[in-house]
Amino acid sequence: MSKLIKNTGLAAALGCAAIMTSFQVAAESENAGWFIGGGVYYSGLDDTFDDVDDIGDVFEIDLDDNSTAFNLAGGYRINHWLAVDAGYWDLGNYSSDFDEDFGREKVDATAWTVGGMASVPLWIMDFYARGGAAFWDFDGRGAADSDGTDPYYGLGAAFNVGRSLDIYAEWIRFDLDTEVDTFGLGVRWTF
Repeated sequence: MSKLIKNTGLAAALGCAAIMTSFQVAAESENAGWFIGGGVYYSGLDDTFDDVDDIGDVFEIDLDDNSTAFNLAGGYRINHWLAVDAGYWDLGNYSSDFDEDFGREKVDATAWTVGGMASVPLWIMDFYARGGAAFWDFDGRGAADSDGTDPYYGLGAAFNVGRSLDIYAEWIRFDLDTEVDTFGLGVRWTF
């Protein structure tokens, strides 16, 4: 009799585990899907570039400026905890202080990104970390005209409106040849 009770208890436990797993898979599949989104950001760049003028003199360009940035992105939410994405970032337009000899240097910064997000869902909020690779371009003059591939990373929080819409606030740092910090708000729609 003891063996029958033990086997019945084991079968009931395995059955409950199977039912709970199927509910979790169903819940995760509700949160899975493709998403698109975009946001508006406040961005800041603080760096010094060495440049050379037409006659070979070396001078410094001091860029300490803020700008408005935006991004557009799309990706796939694997489940409620993990997602992958790719996006385009206009990181802003920056100007140096005016120099009587060389005028004002202007730099336009853009980046394409590929990365992922790891989320912690808490009721109607998601707290997340994100990161990946940024393929960036500084469009300026001389040394300020450069490009490369470097990491980006950040933290954010999203407020879930229904099952499909997220309103988020996040901080992202682009760790390029110089650091560009962005703080912004945006929306993501999962379909």
